[in-house]
Amino acid sequence: MGYIGIILCFIPLIVCFLILTLAFKLKVTHQLLAMLFGLIAVLPISVIQYLIPNINFLNLNLVFYSFLKSLLIYGMIEEIFKTILLLPVPHKDYSQRDYLLLSFLMGLTLGCFESVVYYFDHLQIASYKGADLLYAQIFLRIFTSDIIHMTCTGLCGLFIYSCRAKPRKISVFIVAILIHGIYDFFAGFHNNLKYFSIAVVLLAIIECRVKYKNIENLCENRLTIFY
Repeated sequence: MGYIGIILCFIPLIVCFLILTLAFKLKVTHQLLAMLFGLIAVLPISVIQYLIPNINFLNLNLVFYSFLKSLLIYGMIEEIFKTILLLPVPHKDYSQRDYLLLSFLMGLTLGCFESVVYYFDHLQIASYKGADLLYAQIFLRIFTSDIIHMTCTGLCGLFIYSCRAKPRKISVFIVAILIHGIYDFFAGFHNNLKYFSIAVVLLAIIECRVKYKNIENLCENRLTIFY
């Protein structure tokens, strides 16, 4: 039963790797490096989340405290680590599109390995029936958490690309932090508010497209002015 869960967690990563290799012709070695850095990012992020106690020291309103924690821990800290680890990802001679795709791959790697950690963390206390339910939750994570990690890392990649091309767009990085934090805030609810996290996933996809086109236009305008 455990092997089935692991395979399910990695299906999105396998599919993405095949698409980038066969359809977009990205170098396999560069993809493997992006995946390696995605895996490395799992460790410090998991350690920080584990070490920070879930204690409301300032006696803040519970909802506000949850939002602040989601924004600072799951949003800011995760995206800072991912941005740092994106820097050594191969980029020379890569277009904005190809670098974005490698960023997507790195983020998806992090999301898939995070799902494996989640799976093993809950498998020990799950009965056979509970394991079936856990598989359903893995499928849910594929279309929510995995996409959030992928798109937010993509936004971080666009931010790095904009810095190298020099129409620096810090707002792209800030959007990544906000989207990730807001997603985790709503995903943490156990009532109907959790469905707002689906809207945040859609927003993340849209923002990737909008920021991509925005930076592309800025780069084109800069080249036009230069020539």
